[in-house]
Amino acid sequence: QGSYRTPPTIMPSTTKVPSDKLFVSEPPPSWFGNPENPAAGAAPGWTNGNWLKSRFHFSFAEYSNGANDGFGCMRVMNDDLVQPARGFGTHGHANMEIVTYIVEGALTHQDSMGTSETLGRGAIQFMTAGNGVRHSEHNRDKANPLRFIQIWLTPNRSGLTPNYGSHSTEAADRANRWFHMVSPVAGAGAGGGIAPVQINQDASIRVAEMAPGFTLPITLGPGRQAYLLCMEGGASGGGGAGGDAAFLLGRHDAAELGAGTEMSLTAGPQGA
Repeated sequence: QGSYRTPPTIMPSTTKVPSDKLFVSEPPPSWFGNPENPAAGAAPGWTNGNWLKSRFHFSFAEYSNGANDGFGCMRVMNDDLVQPARGFGTHGHANMEIVTYIVEGALTHQDSMGTSETLGRGAIQFMTAGNGVRHSEHNRDKANPLRFIQIWLTPNRSGLTPNYGSHSTEAADRANRWFHMVSPVAGAGAGGGIAPVQINQDASIRVAEMAPGFTLPITLGPGRQAYLLCMEGGASGGGGAGGDAAFLLGRHDAAELGAGTEMSLTAGPQGA
């Protein structure tokens, strides 16, 4: 769940973003320096025929839609599935706050600032691209896929000094509660300086893993909006201001929540 500053004129509302409306990208292996895909059944652990399957929530790469260029300060949300021993070769970024949450598998990151580390499920990393940084992202596991959610947020100013950080969580941190993983840096917005990962924008990211039937509240104050992503399982939302009409979210579904929304989110029989 992400919370972002938005003009206070936006009224309480909930709009479902079904997974079948997302743009699905499966680029050729050569785009990021990968070898050709193996023949079907020839490589252990592969769950998709192409090295990468990416679901774009907003305009990105070969997908361009002027009516879907972002949500508040969030410019990109990509849900990436990377097959074993594949990844993104070295490439550059600038003037963007990039946050990556690992859903499944292990992500190995290396960058031009000298950082090199591997992060697993429940971990989050951030990169202030600032005035320029180069990095690579790989799934070094030869038998298991990697899935991660990558989010790009427009920073509150350009030309920042590049920076990198990460935080790993335990299952108990995320169990049946909203764990506040990302906040603004101190002085940059609501809740600034309190989360383990801090970015240069008035935005927060929270994550929860809910047991079947468990309910969590979502309350947005004036001038705030949120983008809710169901990463696994399923959940139903409804009740309260802006949530009168119940809606169902399955794996990969999302919802846009307007300022002033008050609702409950209940995990389905497989949890969420």
